[in-house]
Amino acid sequence: MKQSLLLHPASVMVAAVLLLLATLSSQVSVAADAMEDFAPDEIVAELKPKLDLNDQQVKDMTTALGELGKTLGALVEQQEAAGEEDDPDEFIKGVKQAQDDYQKNLKGILDDKQLQTYDDLREAAIMDMMKDLAEIKLLDVQPKIGFSDEQLEKLVPVMAESMRGTIKIAWEHAGKHLRLRQKIKVAKSLKKIQSNAQQQVQTILTGEQYQKWEQLKKQQHS
Repeated sequence: MKQSLLLHPASVMVAAVLLLLATLSSQVSVAADAMEDFAPDEIVAELKPKLDLNDQQVKDMTTALGELGKTLGALVEQQEAAGEEDDPDEFIKGVKQAQDDYQKNLKGILDDKQLQTYDDLREAAIMDMMKDLAEIKLLDVQPKIGFSDEQLEKLVPVMAESMRGTIKIAWEHAGKHLRLRQKIKVAKSLKKIQSNAQQQVQTILTGEQYQKWEQLKKQQHS
């Protein structure tokens, strides 16, 4: 398995934000650990040739990333200190506001082409991390289901795409008070993602393996 993206300097910011996102159902301390390695100057140094940044853009982007890191770090510390007593909606709103502010700063620093390249790099980093997480989960269940390493390689992108789609929808609506119609729309979108993944899994696994796969899913949700 390739090295985790959490150890890759240029992906720390993306990973940290995603880990913050994951705190909807996970531990804030994980995100806090990722934030400790947050180094804006290293991130921008790596992005400079990929985005063809000039010296002023390097300076401005380093500042913008630094502000984002401080804000996210403070939010994580507050949430971690408050524990279950704090309102998670306020934490989510704070993270979303930090992301919005950072995106606005980027639009003032980068031109349209650079911004598109940056977004593409960020999405690629997110998908790589989803693949790492999917592979870890699949390696855990591989002995129980009995699929081969070749089948594992085919399952990884399927599960990663499903995870990415689920996270994207969850984060888009996190912290919002949805009306009934909106809840139904979200539920249908999530069901479609799960259905698409299920169909692809069925084509990769044998009939016996798929039965074991479904049994494990039921056990995990019971």
